Amino acid sequence: MKSAAFITKKGGAGKTTLAHLLCLGAAWRGVSAHMLHTDDREPIEANGRPYDLYDARGEDDLIYVYNKLQEADSGILAVDGGGNRPEFDKWIAETVDLVVIPTGLDPEDIKVALDHYENLSHYNDNVRFIINRYPGTVGRYDLELLSQLPEELVIGRLGAVKATRSLRDDDPEHGFQTPPTNVNNLARKLYTITESAFR
Repeated sequence: MKSAAFITKKGGAGKTTLAHLLCLGAAWRGVSAHMLHTDDREPIEANGRPYDLYDARGEDDLIYVYNKLQEADSGILAVDGGGNRPEFDKWIAETVDLVVIPTGLDPEDIKVALDHYENLSHYNDNVRFIINRYPGTVGRYDLELLSQLPEELVIGRLGAVKATRSLRDDDPEHGFQTPPTNVNNLARKLYTITESAFR
């Protein structure tokens, strides 16, 4: 089973949403998908989603579930990084096949992403950036920010789709509500991008 972790030190960069999107995109392609929630906050109550969600906030839980899932021959495993817990993120980075650092086109976002890359690349040689909420058109200022990221390390750009935040909501007793088309398309795109970034 291939594994990808979305890790960042900056809140609101989109790591949780991207982990959900990757699993959703895999599921819509008929690929078995599993998400490990390692952030300190309480995981959502998932009911009827086309992918599995595991509470892996404790190190022992993370190791147990990760190793169990790795026994499967196929599928994809998305890890929602530890929410600025450096030792936890270090263990995750050492373990997964791909580390993805989400960043927006904002000076602080870019700086934090580059700093985090410098740290995580010591533990995994497949650490990449993804531009999240990429605007449809960019000006010279945005291009200057983008140029600070080594082009060969940027695996893709995902547009802003407001409805993606619904993936972080609990599924009530009625179960998982299929997202709108633009969310599903974004999920498929992220799955394709991630698949191409695996080595």
